[in-house]
Amino acid sequence: MKILSPEQDHILQQERNFLNDLRMNLVGCNANRDDLDALGQSIRQLDDLFLLVVVGEFNAGKSAFINALLGKQYLKEGVTPTTSRINLLRYGEPASETLAEDHYLVHHLPVGFLTEITIVDTPGTNAVIRQHEELTTHFVPR
Repeated sequence: MKILSPEQDHILQQERNFLNDLRMNLVGCNANRDDLDALGQSIRQLDDLFLLVVVGEFNAGKSAFINALLGKQYLKEGVTPTTSRINLLRYGEPASETLAEDHYLVHHLPVGFLTEITIVDTPGTNAVIRQHEELTTHFVPR
């Protein structure tokens, strides 16, 4: 739950309305399904306006860095690759985890600054398991 000023909330709502209107117009024009899906994803991503995405080679300490930033070990760390999904860390009490879509794990954590930003832990690049690298590669353009 991000805490926005009334002005920020108004701007966000205007953007959401604009994109929804655009989507409806595209539907009326028989737009390509892939384009409609991409626009729908953009609308959903408005809830994650500020993302701090941690990317690097597999097993380079990304999760350890995030744990240090959070001041507590919330993510698994290990000497072998341990991150197999995109992990989205958001504010929430009590702490909980929810699987969203196939490869997204949402962590709600009682860390105050997560009200303003979502931290993203990625499986990494140059991964031994190619699917892990593909998850990172497809997420980064967000």
